[in-house]
Amino acid sequence: MSRHKLWNHVRARAAALRLDADSLLIALAAMLLMVSALLPPLSLPRSTYDYIVVFDISQSMGVEDYELDGAPVSRLEFARAATRKALRDLPCGSRVGWAVFAEYRTLLLLSPIEVCDNYNDLLASIDNIDGRMRWGNASEITKGVFWSMRVAKEAGGAPTLLFLTDGQEAPPLDPSRPPEMFDDVKPGEFTGRLMGVGGDTPRRIPKVDEEGRRIGYWHSYEVLQRFGGEPGAAPGTQPREHLSSLREGHLRQLAQEVGFDYRRLTTLQSMSDAMREPRFARRTRQPTDVGWMAAALALLLLVIRFRPALATGDRAHPRAPVREGPTASAAAPAAVSG
Repeated sequence: MSRHKLWNHVRARAAALRLDADSLLIALAAMLLMVSALLPPLSLPRSTYDYIVVFDISQSMGVEDYELDGAPVSRLEFARAATRKALRDLPCGSRVGWAVFAEYRTLLLLSPIEVCDNYNDLLASIDNIDGRMRWGNASEITKGVFWSMRVAKEAGGAPTLLFLTDGQEAPPLDPSRPPEMFDDVKPGEFTGRLMGVGGDTPRRIPKVDEEGRRIGYWHSYEVLQRFGGEPGAAPGTQPREHLSSLREGHLRQLAQEVGFDYRRLTTLQSMSDAMREPRFARRTRQPTDVGWMAAALALLLLVIRFRPALATGDRAHPRAPVREGPTASAAAPAAVSG
């Protein structure tokens, strides 16, 4: 066999081998894609969270001392917006439920449910939480926090409590007769956090009707005042229970009393950060989709198969068909005739 024929034969065999390797890559990619589609979720450990979020729906939460997109919004609306954002950030497998506080009691609206499977339902339900659900105009925050612990106990599963409030007690607390903890709950029995909502500047409290329409503002003569003055206030300070600001000192003290901690709601992100703190996480086994790994490997194989070839010198393109060159006997006379 002449040298040219041998070389062409070798090139033909090499091309055949490349075609076999290409076919193998495509077959492996197809198999991995099938595995990706059929592989069921695996039960793997991951960090999740379990919350009951309590919204204070008393009238002082209607004070507009936050902004969203440059427009003033109420404390309750900002708290709901921050909670909606936090839902997007929680890992699948986490559970969240809703409760509301008014008068002196906390009522459970929705028991904790999984956030990914029920994401749209959670968003729809939170949009309906507003002052029209209020059943009384009083706002006895301390009793409401005690009630929230009872709600968590009745819900089962020891969820973490997250209580969003401005901390304004109405009527004001009598320092000589503070509310006593309920007999069926104990300080530290549940993990929880009081989230302070509101600004530092006292503002007028909107007055609304049963349909939630604003009909004015509360005046000093319409509200039970603390004529002894607020704790720490300067002598001669005028009563101002008809105005509302964040009662941060009271909330810090209350949190310490029940074994919670305290954080202030300053931005939309602060709610998400508060709900994803590692100390509130629970290590549980959750169904986890791992099919994407097989799909990614299949994509890599396809990229290798169809990558552009870099021709150098007189090397033929690996996808080009091999053409037979001139035979030795035909090439020799051409060389002589020169």
